[in-house]
Amino acid sequence: MELDEQGRKLLSLLVSRLDSATPGRPDTYIGYKECHELLDLPQMREKWGESLKPQGLNSLAEWTVANNLPAITGLIINRLSNEPGPGYFSLFGKQKNPYEWWENEIRKSRSHDWSDYIEECVELNPSDIEVPNNRSDMVVSRIIRDSALSQRVKRLNNYECQICGLSIQVSKKRRYVEAHHIMPLGSPHNGPDVIENMICVCPNHHAMLDYGAIAIDVRKLRKSHGHSISNVFVEHHNENIYGPNMANEEGEG
Repeated sequence: MELDEQGRKLLSLLVSRLDSATPGRPDTYIGYKECHELLDLPQMREKWGESLKPQGLNSLAEWTVANNLPAITGLIINRLSNEPGPGYFSLFGKQKNPYEWWENEIRKSRSHDWSDYIEECVELNPSDIEVPNNRSDMVVSRIIRDSALSQRVKRLNNYECQICGLSIQVSKKRRYVEAHHIMPLGSPHNGPDVIENMICVCPNHHAMLDYGAIAIDVRKLRKSHGHSISNVFVEHHNENIYGPNMANEEGEG
């Protein structure tokens, strides 16, 4: 049984939360509503738990059972009861001492290597975030929806940075690169989530683009069939992200 796209996104989110989850401490787990918010999912049912089931929860839970993997979906709880839904225990056939088994499954989930099943889900996007006027420095780490478009950009470019051609080999089967929105999605830029506004880059060049440390020269980018980049977005980066940053640096001192 293969894991579908929604289940994979949910798994990626849960894996990113394992380091901060303490087995036996549900207050360190994640709620149904939080999953919706972090994955940008619509509320399809009156109850958040019921809404999450057709949006990755059921497929992920069934996939873990079919593949004899740790029951990582126990990391998702109802914030009122501090427990997963009853379907979690029944799916795994647990009736006696389910809480001890539940705690052990979270412990096993923390030590399991999930890297072959997930995509990256954490990115740093400083240029996509508006900094308050009373703060001079702010670093924000957040969960980003790993859209089908970002995956397409990576595949079209053979998981290689379009600036330097490099990627990070994270396992025998996986190479790590990131999809960058040239004109950032958030305020104040409000760029569109379209493939013409995206570029495949290594983490180093992603950070340089986010902080406006480098300009984009379309003529020097590595090209791929099926992926064209709009000059409109490139010009926006060069004029509004790179340009002001360089002007500020030159004016200091």
